[in-house]
Amino acid sequence: MGTQLSWPVATYLKTTRLDLEPIRVEHAEEAYPWLSDRRIHAFTGGEPDTLEQLQAKFRRRAEGHSPDGLQGWLNWMIRHRTGRLVGTVQATVTLGTGQRKQAQLAWVLAFDAQGHGFAREAAGEMVGWLSSQEVRRFTASIHPRHKASKAVARAVGLHPSIQVVQGEIEWTNDAY
Repeated sequence: MGTQLSWPVATYLKTTRLDLEPIRVEHAEEAYPWLSDRRIHAFTGGEPDTLEQLQAKFRRRAEGHSPDGLQGWLNWMIRHRTGRLVGTVQATVTLGTGQRKQAQLAWVLAFDAQGHGFAREAAGEMVGWLSSQEVRRFTASIHPRHKASKAVARAVGLHPSIQVVQGEIEWTNDAY
């Protein structure tokens, strides 16, 4: 087992329209209807999880770090002020070059919640909070045809790099 590192712990965050709630197992049942919608897998591929798989995944994510302690897992559910869960944002934090904290970002929105700026708003809040936790480098892997995710990445200060991993372009805040 690796050395346990100290990672930021996801905390409750607020934006103008949204509440970002640290992920809990109990969120799985509420999120399952939209996370099982095949339309949100158009660019990421794969099959939707069963409810049981989703609960297990949320249970692991809620632990806040990988089993070996080498990654911090920060996951938030995005709740619109109407009370409805509309998506999720997440950051996997690791130590990069020079022991500098870096985060791989991701976001997923319910299909019918897309196009309202929720991902941009939530991701922006997450990046701002992570910056306050001394995370300096941010990346996101984005399918080359996913225009909405590219717009979110640009809004949080990322730009496309020359790195391509499994058909996705790595976006980053680093110069290249």
